[in-house]
Amino acid sequence: MKKLPPKFVIPAWVVPLNPPLTETAKTVKLMGEIGSLVIVQGIMKRIFLPFVLLGIVFAGTPSAQETDDSEVGTTPDASSTVMDADNPGMGLLDQATEAKLRASTVLDISRVIALCQSAKKAGLAGENLKYCNQLLASSQLQRGLFFAQSLLGRPNVRPDDWQEIRRRALADLVEAVDAIKDQPAAYLRIAQLNLLPEGNENTAKENLKLAIQYAKNEPVILLQAVRELTNLEPEPEKREAILATAAKSGDPQITLLHALTLFELKRGDEALQILQKLVDAESGNTDLHERVIGLLIEFKEFKSAMSILDSLRAKETDGEQQHSIDLQKAKIFAGTGQYDEALKLLNALSTRSRGNVGLTLETLCQRADTHMMMDNLDEALKDIEAAEKLRPSEIAMLAILRQKYSILIEMEKYDDALAVVRKLQSTDTSPRPLYLLWEIRTLTELEKFDDAIDVTKKLQEQSPENKSLGTVELIGIYTKQKVYDKAMELVETELKEEPEDLRWIVAKTQVLAAQKKWDETVNWLESQQQKNPDSERLTLVLISILADQKNYRAAREQIKTLLAKQPDNVDLLRIDSQMLISLGLHSEAVKMLTKVIEADPTDATSINNLAWLLCTSPIDSVRNGRRAVELAEKAAEMTQYKRAFILSTLAAAHAEANDFDKAREWSQKSMDVAKTEKEKGKTEEDRQEMLEHLQKEWDCYKQNQPFRELMEDGKK
Repeated sequence: MKKLPPKFVIPAWVVPLNPPLTETAKTVKLMGEIGSLVIVQGIMKRIFLPFVLLGIVFAGTPSAQETDDSEVGTTPDASSTVMDADNPGMGLLDQATEAKLRASTVLDISRVIALCQSAKKAGLAGENLKYCNQLLASSQLQRGLFFAQSLLGRPNVRPDDWQEIRRRALADLVEAVDAIKDQPAAYLRIAQLNLLPEGNENTAKENLKLAIQYAKNEPVILLQAVRELTNLEPEPEKREAILATAAKSGDPQITLLHALTLFELKRGDEALQILQKLVDAESGNTDLHERVIGLLIEFKEFKSAMSILDSLRAKETDGEQQHSIDLQKAKIFAGTGQYDEALKLLNALSTRSRGNVGLTLETLCQRADTHMMMDNLDEALKDIEAAEKLRPSEIAMLAILRQKYSILIEMEKYDDALAVVRKLQSTDTSPRPLYLLWEIRTLTELEKFDDAIDVTKKLQEQSPENKSLGTVELIGIYTKQKVYDKAMELVETELKEEPEDLRWIVAKTQVLAAQKKWDETVNWLESQQQKNPDSERLTLVLISILADQKNYRAAREQIKTLLAKQPDNVDLLRIDSQMLISLGLHSEAVKMLTKVIEADPTDATSINNLAWLLCTSPIDSVRNGRRAVELAEKAAEMTQYKRAFILSTLAAAHAEANDFDKAREWSQKSMDVAKTEKEKGKTEEDRQEMLEHLQKEWDCYKQNQPFRELMEDGKK
C-alpha cells in the first residue's frame, strides 16, 4: 500500500468570514476573455460574478461528477499513480493533495473538490478514504465561504444568478459541516444565506445556535451570531435568555447587549450589577467605559453612571483621561438639570485645559451644548465662536460649524445660519445632501422660495437616490408659500405611485391642515388609519390634528390605543397628561404627571404642569400648596428662572401656600420676562395673549386671592 501523505490540517485562513485564497498578491487570469479575479493580500477585490463565479459554481456541481476526468481537468498522471485493490483512486487523491497545496484561486479549489469526488468514485478505503473526506470537506468549506461572502458582500450579481450562487454555497457549507463540526463561520454563513428571500428562518436559527456553541474562541463570529439570533427573536424574555448564555463567554460587547435587554425588561438592578462587574474587569478599556456610561445615561441611571465615573476618576492618573471623565460628569449634571454644577465643572476644565487645543475645543463645545439646554443661546454662540477661532482641524471645524448652525437656527438668525451652511459646503468638499437640506430649509424660513426650489432641484440632480426627499421639501416649500395647488399636485402624483407610503400620506395631511380643512384632514387620516391600523406615526399625526382642533376627547381615545401597546412609553404618557389637563380631569392628570416625572425627572415642563394643578385646581382634594411650591421652585431652577409660564406657576404656588408677597413678586417677574422672552414659533399675538393671562393672575394676588383654573374641553 502506498504511504499516506502527511495528515492534512485545515489552514487557518479557511475559517475567517472573508476567506483569503492566497497569502501573496497576485493576479490570476481566468477563462480567457470572461473576466479576471484580482486578489490583493489575500482579499478578493473584484470579480465579474455573472460569468466567472457562475462558471466556478458549475465546475463543482453534481453534473460535473458524472463526467470523465478530462472534462474538469483532472486526468491522472500515470507515472504518479499507484494502484492497489483497495485504493484504485489513490492517484487522483495524490493529485488533489498537490492541487490543494498549490491552490491560489477559487477555481483551483473547485478542481480539488472534483479530484476528491473522482477519487472516492474510483475507490478508496480506510485511512485514505478518511483523509479524502477531510480534504474534500475543507475544500468545500473554503469554497462555500467564498461564495457566501461574495453574495452577502452585495456584489453586482444579476437577479437571475444570486439564487444559484446561494444554492451552491449552501450545498458546500452543509456538506462541509457534516464532516467538520466545529466551524462557527460556516454555521453563521448558512444562517445568513437562509435569511435571504425564500430562505428558511428555522434553519437560520438552528445554525446561529451552532455558531454560538462553537465560536467561544471566535469573538467576532460570536458577536455577529448573537446579534443575528436576537434580531430574529421578537420576545424580549427569549432574547435575554440567549444573551445571558452567550455572555458567559466573557465577551464585553455581548455583556453590553445583555445589560441593554435587561434594562428594556425593567430589570435595572441586574443590568447595573452586570455593568459594574464589566467595568471592574475592563479597567483600562476607555472605549468600553464610554459605552457603559452612554447606556446608563440612555436609561437615566444617572446615579450609577456618576458612581462609575467617580470610581474611574479616582484611579486615573493620565491628565487627558481625567479631563475626558470630567466632561462626561458635566454631561450628566446638565442632563439631570444640575446646570450650575455642570457649568462649574466645565469652567474649571476650561481653565485647566489652556494650552491644549484639543481639550479646550472639547470643553467649549460641551459648554455650548449646556448653554443651549439652558436656553442661554447667546452664551452658547460665544463658546462655539471661541472654538472656531482656535483654528481646529478640518474634521473638528466641520463639527463646530454644524453646532453653530443649530444654535443660530434656535436663535432664528436665519441669514447667519445660511452663511454657516454655505461655509460648510465650501469646507467639506465631499457631496453632503444634509447641507443642501439645511440650505433649503433655511431659505424657506427666510421666505426665499425661488432660491429654495432651485436648491431642491440641485439636490435631486446631484443625488438621484434622494429625489423623493427633494419632493418632500418641495411640498413643504409650496405649503409655506401657500401655493397649495402645486403642493397637492405633487402629493397626489406620489400617492398614485406609492399609495401606502407614509411620507405622502402625512404630506397630504399637512397640506390639508395648513388650509385649515379640518374635517377633510381628519377624514383622510382616519381612512388611512383603517388601512394601516398598526402605524403609530399615523395615529400620532391624527392626535396632533385633533388637539389643534381642541377635540381633546377624540385625541385621548387615540392615545389610549397606543398606550395599550406601550404602557410605559413616557412620551405617550406626557401627551396623555396634557389631554387630561385640557379636559379638566385633574385627579387623573396628577397621577399621570407623577408617573411621567418618576420616569423622567429632568422634564421641567411636566414638573411645572403638576405644580400648576396642585396650586390652581378648583378641586380641593387635588390642591397641595407646599408640594406645589417645591415642584415650581425645582422647575424654575431647572430653567434658570427664564421661562415666564414657569415663574407664573411659582407665583400661583406661593399664593396657594398663603404667601401673597412672594406670589406678587414672582407674578411681576413672570410678566417682565414675558415682555422680552423669545420662544421659537411664538408670534406677537401669542405674547399678548400670555400677558393678558398673567395680568389676570396678578389681579388675584393683588387682592390676596389664589388663582383658580379649570379647563373643560379646552375652554377655561
